[in-house]
Amino acid sequence: MTPDEPATTAGPDAPPPARDRRRMFALLTMLLPIALLGLVEGGLRLGGFGHTYPLFLPDQDNGYLIVNPQVIRRFLGSSADVPKLVIRPVPFERVKPSDTFRIFVQGGSTAAGYPYGYGASPAGMLQQRLQRTFPQRRIEVVTTAVAAINSYTLLDFAPEILEQEPDAVVIYAGHNEYLGILGVGSKFSVGRRRPLVMAFLQLENVRILQLGQRLLGAVRPEAERQPAHTLMARIAAEDRIPLGSELYRRGLAQFRANLRALLRRYREAGVPVFLGTLVSNERGLPPFIGGHREGADVHTWQRHLTLGHRMLGTGYPDKALEHFDRALAVDDLHAEGHFARGQALDALSRFEEAREAYLAAKDRDELRFRAPEEIDAILRQVAEEQGAHVVEVREAFRRESPNGIVGNELMLEHLHPNVDGYFLLADAFYRALQEHGAIGSWARAIPRERAREEIPLTEVDRLYGEYRIGKLTSDWPFTEQPRRYRLPEPENPVERIARGFYRGTYPWPEAMRRLLDHYRAHHEWAKAAQVAVLLAEAFPYREDDQATAAELLRRTDQPGVEVYLSRAQAPSRVSSAKD
Repeated sequence: MTPDEPATTAGPDAPPPARDRRRMFALLTMLLPIALLGLVEGGLRLGGFGHTYPLFLPDQDNGYLIVNPQVIRRFLGSSADVPKLVIRPVPFERVKPSDTFRIFVQGGSTAAGYPYGYGASPAGMLQQRLQRTFPQRRIEVVTTAVAAINSYTLLDFAPEILEQEPDAVVIYAGHNEYLGILGVGSKFSVGRRRPLVMAFLQLENVRILQLGQRLLGAVRPEAERQPAHTLMARIAAEDRIPLGSELYRRGLAQFRANLRALLRRYREAGVPVFLGTLVSNERGLPPFIGGHREGADVHTWQRHLTLGHRMLGTGYPDKALEHFDRALAVDDLHAEGHFARGQALDALSRFEEAREAYLAAKDRDELRFRAPEEIDAILRQVAEEQGAHVVEVREAFRRESPNGIVGNELMLEHLHPNVDGYFLLADAFYRALQEHGAIGSWARAIPRERAREEIPLTEVDRLYGEYRIGKLTSDWPFTEQPRRYRLPEPENPVERIARGFYRGTYPWPEAMRRLLDHYRAHHEWAKAAQVAVLLAEAFPYREDDQATAAELLRRTDQPGVEVYLSRAQAPSRVSSAKD
């Protein structure tokens, strides 16, 4: 262009102004909803609507953190839906001291010690036994276990756990993949496809989403929002998930994907993971719900099953087995036939075959409160792939069970251990930590017999557990119609304390202090020392609790005096701490 040529503002290929305006309008049209959503989100936050539920919270102003007792709310909808699921707060230091070995426990109700609570849990038993094994170090075993959670929750908690510098992670989980919170067959879920659930977990703190959940909860029929007697009775949206069905496969797929992501995250952070195999009641509990194969001759199946039970009841297990085998030839999908076959084989002392039959019955139980065998297979496969340590919990139970079949000797109902079972569970993890040389020198390892005598479970906690199991088994699915559960009348002061604790008259710390006063008044010093140590561990910043534990341990000639004495003599972190 020469100075004499007219100027132009666009070349021959430039779009006309009308096209520019259309593009600008389309862009604004796309951005406007996003801007409006941003304004609504900001308004909700400024107005104080909604909540964020971090996994850890400051425990008063004392330099300690606790697990947020209400963290389960981050996964649930309206407040009317929230079951009473809490994690007992276990204080641990906000700034991890150099001599501290810190373990986090993840899992569901069994990992939490249900129905007894923390003292029967792997965390509670490991805390005491490891601290006595390594008296010169501070051992912190922090539980994030809570009933009804599954692998989605474990994965969601992992980043916050890693922020607290764990030295090891203990995991016992897998039974809740179907009917736990966010499970594929659960009422407390946001969908059955993993991408949808993972998207929800990424957006769980978005206030617009929380508002939507609350509105949906408000418009649900009142009957759907009424809590049933127990969580088990209200959590199952799908009470029939047949073996091999689409929902069954989705449960396996979500467990595999979540466990792989969880273990990979810990492996990349250099944190060793100890992953327990799963145990449940094999012999002592029939399947909850069975279902027939499509097109099966139900009449013939039922006839052989009835004849088999008649033969078994009159002392002819060999004849019974013949009829049960004929029933299975007609329909091998129904769980009841396999369980009956297991009983016949049991009576014939063919115990290996009996166990396989019981496991086949469990796998075909369509009410999936117990993990199928494929969950355990996935657990082993993913652990090997990601370098996690498999802890043989199931084998530990089988070694202690009559004829190697887990039953009521170690289990309370379908999958929760009794006190002896919980000791085996914790002992399996203790031995795994020892085998892999975790923490340091194990020269002062606590023998199994002594550890069993010293488990941190009080009589009040034991009674509390019995009351909770009584309530659980008085409702569906253990009985067709709910029965009113009545607490036994207390016959002594300890039972009165347990009754008050169960009814919520006072919290666990006050129950323990009442129990401690009772034992001291009656000069039951060993029991008093047990309670004092539990309180000292629950409130490590309270000098008086530490001093009481040291005093009673010295009086009963038990180890650990120096641990609690040193804490009692340390400068207080807070002038006055409350329970």
